Amino acid sequence: MALRLRPTGEQAGEFGQLAALWVEGLSAPHDAACGCGGMAMPILDPADIETDVLDYLIGKYRDAPELAAFLRQRRDHRAGVRFEAWLAGLGDAPLNSDARARLTADLRIFLESFAARGRPRVGICY
Repeated sequence: MALRLRPTGEQAGEFGQLAALWVEGLSAPHDAACGCGGMAMPILDPADIETDVLDYLIGKYRDAPELAAFLRQRRDHRAGVRFEAWLAGLGDAPLNSDARARLTADLRIFLESFAARGRPRVGICY
């Protein structure tokens, strides 16, 4: 299954970049130093990675019930919407601007590390 994302229009902005980082991270090679064991591990399931990230953020946002509930909703009711499409649509999410900015910043930190642009992953893949 090939993953492709070509953000257009409004999606080409900040949230489209998050989606592109996710797709890039899924297709990036894992070297022997990666915590997943590199080539010794089977292919990672994107749904498992997504669940792990969402669970981490839900715990992190204990002080922000709006964000935690929003992420629980995504985790529990994916309904066939791919994570990259969900990321690209965050600009329309029912969040206040502070919550959206906090979530966007935390997702960007994870996704930039996950994509490992131009550098090997050091110790972990996610």
